[in-house]
Amino acid sequence: MVNFVYPEEMYLFVESIRPFEVREVGSSKWLEVHEMIIKLSQQASLELAQHREEEVKEFLISRDKLRLLIHEAYCITLWKTRVLPHLLEIDPNPQATFLIYTVLYHEAALVSLLDVCLYHPSGCETLQESVMDLIDYCAQAISQVIGLVSMGYHENESKLDVDEAVLTELERQKRDFIYKIGLRCISILNYLADNVGLFHLSAARRLLVTHDIPWLMVDVLCFRPWQRKTSKGMQKFIEEKWTNVDDVVKIVKPEAQAWFCVRQLLLNAQIMENYTLNEARCKQLSKLLGLMHETLLDQLPPLIELKMFLSRLTLSGNTAKSHSLLLEDIPQIQEELLKDVEENGGFYQIAQEQDSVFLNKNKDEISALASRLSKAYGTDLLCELEQNMEDLKVEEAKDTGAGGDAEVQHSCATCQAKAKKKCASCKQVHYCSRDCQLKDWPQHKQTCLKN
Repeated sequence: MVNFVYPEEMYLFVESIRPFEVREVGSSKWLEVHEMIIKLSQQASLELAQHREEEVKEFLISRDKLRLLIHEAYCITLWKTRVLPHLLEIDPNPQATFLIYTVLYHEAALVSLLDVCLYHPSGCETLQESVMDLIDYCAQAISQVIGLVSMGYHENESKLDVDEAVLTELERQKRDFIYKIGLRCISILNYLADNVGLFHLSAARRLLVTHDIPWLMVDVLCFRPWQRKTSKGMQKFIEEKWTNVDDVVKIVKPEAQAWFCVRQLLLNAQIMENYTLNEARCKQLSKLLGLMHETLLDQLPPLIELKMFLSRLTLSGNTAKSHSLLLEDIPQIQEELLKDVEENGGFYQIAQEQDSVFLNKNKDEISALASRLSKAYGTDLLCELEQNMEDLKVEEAKDTGAGGDAEVQHSCATCQAKAKKKCASCKQVHYCSRDCQLKDWPQHKQTCLKN
């Protein structure tokens, strides 16, 4: 069995994860941990794709490493937004940008691991007070995606210039990572909303009052960042890549996660006591009614309840009273990172110290580092796995066609009657009617959202 990380290595890799300061990004010790993070991320994705036991997730949760993943994601965000611009001022045309790309990739790998772990309530339970920092991080990441799309990100991506300058290429890479991270953060916020009862009351206030996540998700659903129109036709972002689609109305995972996030928050009576449904919010939420067509509800039946809530809200108007929470936890991770930066002379001073690392002009050292990182990313192994997955799909297609025209009989997951319909999202469970699908949703949703 192919693995990026073997069982005997798993404990060492997970235990090696430790917090770094912004000034340490790119150092030799940081690169060692980076290699392990990348392999753990790849292994976690492999375990999901092949429906194997999720050992990476279990190790990260049991060893209480999720807070460190959030810390590292914030660390890279500060480096990317506050240090990198100073480095490019020092040298607008770096000799090699792959180490900068490595840092950007590191953040995406961290968020990918968080996405895998927080799907499970046990992962959410381990967050404790760091959930406040994670909510802030996700809200910012999703807002950046909305900004990208509103400024024509999709149109620009379909007209890339192959001869673009180094800086332009670097900016494109940054935008690509901002986009991918933002879409994953939609899933993470949905998991947090689904498990909000596990956190301190301050987390609910952070979601509803500080960042107004329902409002933010409405913007996401209106902008639809997971689809774009190109010369080749309509494309949707599926499995981390743009794919041509014939069925435009078919729901993709980020879209479903955004809908369910809104549903989990608005239909949670306990936390909605702290969400004032004023005129502006009612007007924003009413935009969802125009998006809730019959095809959407067929694919995501639990949204019928949300549609009924929004319809009543439109008729009744502002009926909610404002409640205030007296106690609120304050996010700590970013403040701790900023404090260390100030103690070490600020971001410009850090950029000058990292000049020799990220703006290195020694070709031999650049070549050696590139070779090391190439091995860490396991590009040959990725190609082999991708081919194996394609071969598996072909074999499954052959097996499906081997039975001729005989119709396969399926049973309803709820009442065991003959079923001809199946869940439009995961396509793995069959039902005889919409009523049976709605009854089974509380049990089926965990598996469905993961696929």
